[in-house]
Amino acid sequence: MGEVEDKCLLFFYMKFEQKFRDILSKVLENYESIFLIDITFGANNDVKVFLDGDNGLTLKDCVSINSDIKKNLNQDEINYSVEIGSCGIDYPLKLMRQFKKNISRKIEITDFDDQKYSGVLSKVSNLSFEIKWKERQPKKIGKGKVTVDLSKNFNYGEYKKAHVILN
Repeated sequence: MGEVEDKCLLFFYMKFEQKFRDILSKVLENYESIFLIDITFGANNDVKVFLDGDNGLTLKDCVSINSDIKKNLNQDEINYSVEIGSCGIDYPLKLMRQFKKNISRKIEITDFDDQKYSGVLSKVSNLSFEIKWKERQPKKIGKGKVTVDLSKNFNYGEYKKAHVILN
């Protein structure tokens, strides 16, 4: 292919991606408790949509959303495929809504220095979240150890990874 064809193809894919995002956004307005976590566009307009829900996400939800997308994006005009699914419990937490639905669960945070913190997600706000844990530490006076309650606050985006720990 020549340079002109490459640019036309790139424009076509960019146009498709934006059109798909707009349609998905409009479709999700009808599902108040479901929200977008991630979306990837592959070769040949293969789209993977990762969703989550405040109350979980069912197979019925995924099928219904897929059907609504197909009603708004004609496959006769644009050849594409869509795979819609849930992130799963081991998928990293990214959005405040994910943190909110996991309050009281044990999570692990890896900071930018690769230090790991694990504790119970205790608070979630618009800007940050807090985890709490217990740790055995040496007594300040005398021999032995004592159990202390610790907590750490994290601002969204100021860490490498956050995920729920399965026991």
